[in-house]
Amino acid sequence: PSAAGGARRRVPPLAPPRRPERPHRRPGPMQALPAPTTQIDALPYIDTQYNDPAVQKQVDELVQSEMRSFKPKDYLSRWPVYEPDFDAHPLLHSEWLRVCEQQPMPRLDTSRYQLDPPPSEKQTDVAAWQRSVDNAQAQLEHQANRLINLELLQKHGANAWRAHLNAMETSSKRLAAEHAKIQAEIDAVNRKRKLDQVQAGPMLTQLEGEWVSAVKKNLEIESQCLQLEKECVLLKEQVAARQA
Repeated sequence: PSAAGGARRRVPPLAPPRRPERPHRRPGPMQALPAPTTQIDALPYIDTQYNDPAVQKQVDELVQSEMRSFKPKDYLSRWPVYEPDFDAHPLLHSEWLRVCEQQPMPRLDTSRYQLDPPPSEKQTDVAAWQRSVDNAQAQLEHQANRLINLELLQKHGANAWRAHLNAMETSSKRLAAEHAKIQAEIDAVNRKRKLDQVQAGPMLTQLEGEWVSAVKKNLEIESQCLQLEKECVLLKEQVAARQA
């Protein structure tokens, strides 16, 4: 059935009509030739044979048989499996190996956020105390930035969030309108396809019946011709026997 097989045939492009000769002019840019079109002759609204499990099984077997005849059988070999290259990215390489080995991600180092004094053995080390003081100053600046961000959020956060929600709502409405438009176009195409096929169904059925009738008549005529040929051979043999 055409709906199951999805047969396709290529339709060659039409030749351009001949035009009268014109005076010589400078050549313009080269124009591309029209690409050949592909016409699909499947009629899913009329050809319902594929709904039969037996026909569906037969079609699947034909598809599998066709796939086994592919040359080469591994028709995806021309596209090798992608292998990432981490030569210039050792950090990504180590992370890739960790994921491949299904190892957990290391915990974040939070020691820099702690305000620990130098250890007991470095209580008299000026450099150790300087590092602790620098860390404390960095933590203080970080807390100051947090306070500033919280104040800005408390002052402008509500309006900024409302503006963000309005922008999201506008985008949502625009996408919904585009989706509805595309869906309406799809529905219109499907309705037109169904209407065209339903209208052409009786004509196709009539033509198919005429074709079957013509084939049957041709077979009957061929059978009668063979019978007449046998009778002619028999008559020739009888005439030859009488003349002998």
